[in-house]
Order: sequence, then C-alpha cells, then structure tokens
Amino acid sequence: MNGKIKKEINLIFVIIFAAVIFCGCTNHTKITFHEDGSGSYEETFSLTKDIWNQFVGDDDSVILNYYRTLYPQAEITISDETIYDTDLKSLHLNMEFNDLSEYEQFSSMEENLRSTTFTSNYFTRAKIYMPLDEISDDAFGITDELEQLLASDEEMAQRLNAEIQNMDIRLTITFPYSVIDTNGSVQEDHKTVVWDIKQMDKMERLYALFHTSSSLTAPTFDGAVHGKAYNTGVSLKISSENLLEHVQVNDEITQSESLFLSAEGIYNITAVDINGNKKSIKFHIDKTKPSVSGVANGKTYQSARTIRFLDKGGSGIKNALLNGTQIKTGKKVSKKGTYHLIVTDKAGNQKITKFKIQ
Repeated sequence: MNGKIKKEINLIFVIIFAAVIFCGCTNHTKITFHEDGSGSYEETFSLTKDIWNQFVGDDDSVILNYYRTLYPQAEITISDETIYDTDLKSLHLNMEFNDLSEYEQFSSMEENLRSTTFTSNYFTRAKIYMPLDEISDDAFGITDELEQLLASDEEMAQRLNAEIQNMDIRLTITFPYSVIDTNGSVQEDHKTVVWDIKQMDKMERLYALFHTSSSLTAPTFDGAVHGKAYNTGVSLKISSENLLEHVQVNDEITQSESLFLSAEGIYNITAVDINGNKKSIKFHIDKTKPSVSGVANGKTYQSARTIRFLDKGGSGIKNALLNGTQIKTGKKVSKKGTYHLIVTDKAGNQKITKFKIQ
C-alpha cells in the first residue's frame, strides 16, 4: 500500500473514530434482534461531501476495500446523498449475525470497550468498567493521532467539530419482545427503541426492560472465584436473571455487567438486581513476587545462612521449598552444598533463588 493511500485511510479512520469517541456512535445504526440472539445490523456513516473528498478524494475504492477486508461478511456501499440541501457522502454497512457474540464483534469501532447482554427479560449495552488508572494509553492511542491532526490544522478542527455537532446520531433497535421500561424512546410498535446517542454519551449504559422475573436467584460471577488471588488482570462478567440495578466495586458504583480490573489490591464486589437480589465476591490481585533475604541468587557463602521471606503483594505465602523440602521463614542453613529455593505466594508469583554454601 503506497503512502498516500495509507495516509488517506488513516485520516478517514481518525474522523470516524472522532465521531465514535465524542458521540458514542456513528451516524445511524439500526439493529433487529430475534429471540435466538441472531439478527441484522445496518450502519450508515455520513460526512459532507467536501470533507469526504478532502481526505479520501474521488477514489472510493480505497475505503470500500478497507472495510470489506475489515468486515468480509458485510455488504458495504458508498453513495451520494442530499439531505436538507446538504450534499453528503455515506458509507453503508449491512450484515446478518448469528448470535450475540458475533454481533459484539462488529457492533462498533470500539467494541472491545463495551459489552452487550440480551435475554428474554432485558437488553443492555454498557461500557466495560475499568478504573481510570488502569486504562492504558494504548487503548486510546488513536486519540493521540487525532489530537496531533487537529492541532496541526485549525481549520480542519473547526470543520470536524461542526460536522460532529450537526450529526444526527441515533441507535435504533427492534426487539422480539415488548418494552416496558428503557432509557431510550419507545416507538409505536412497543418493540423498537431509539436512543439519541448525542444526548446520552455520558451515560454508562443503554437498557431496555421486557420483563421482571419474581425469581430470587442472585447474580453470578464468571472470571474470578471468591477468596482466590490472581497475578494477572481479571475480566469479570456478571450474569443476572433480572436487569442489574448497580454493581459496587470497593467504594465505586457502576452499572456495567463487565469489569476489567488489573491494579494490585483486594476487590470487594457486590452485584444487585432490580428485585434486590444480590451476590458478593472478594478476590485479590497480586503481581509482586515474594521477597527473599539472607541469600541471593547466584551467590556462594562460606558460612551458615538464615533464610527469610515474605509476600509484599499481600496475598500471602503459599509455600517455600528448599531443594524440594518445605521450609518456614527463618530457616537456618549451614550444610555445605548447592541449594535451590522456590518461594510461591497464593497468587502464583514465584521467587527462585539458587545459592551455594562452601
């Protein structure tokens, strides 16, 4: 791919991403769900023709080929349209999906930061909960390119901002069930909901309620086990028969059913549904290896050594093996020989120390 084409793709992607980041969705998305979770997806993204031509030019095949590679299962077209005396260029994307997971794969340009739940009782689409200090710069690396692009061209920044502000950005979903409550707008058929994304871009989730079960079944957690310790980040999915009312993560409240936690510490999480059924889980994230004193890896000693160890990550020491034999901290070693010490904490972090006494 030559540099000019690559630059054009990057620019149009930046513009599309700007609309997604600032407004939560592209221009107009229509989704139809069937009872088995399958359905259809239609998305249209429009820009004024002059802005489109400024960055893409007259050769639409570049963008068509890019999106056909990205979504090989979709029908993708570009058309010229005139709305309210404004000449537009629109990209149309249409496809079928077989289940919810397939829908999630292409539901948005930032699908990895959202989760979707669809049951016979309710529908939700929510941002994945991640504490601010855990959000990697890599996750939003494209915004750096966007900021640089806008900073280098004030005129383009003003035009792009005006384009975004004037966009009619809506998400329309038709369900197989009647909707009894939602934070969108229910249509006359009682099964279709329209969300004005520009008005709701600060909301954590979209939801539509079809039925409230009288069941006393509490929410369940998938991705972590109560009382365990982990040495990696934890992706936690909460399943509930009824719509969740809220989820408490330590001292913070969220409405998301999907959480990603990676910072070290103890997590107390309680999920409560709209009937008051609740379930709690507690686990520890510890990524720090145990510390060992008294001996150092690769060292040779001429006298007895006293081995001490502790777990700075907080999960606690699971075991310490010296040449395969369990020992406790404070163990004194005086016999000449080669030693292999493995200290493991409850999260699975290991500190390995090899030393000799001569």
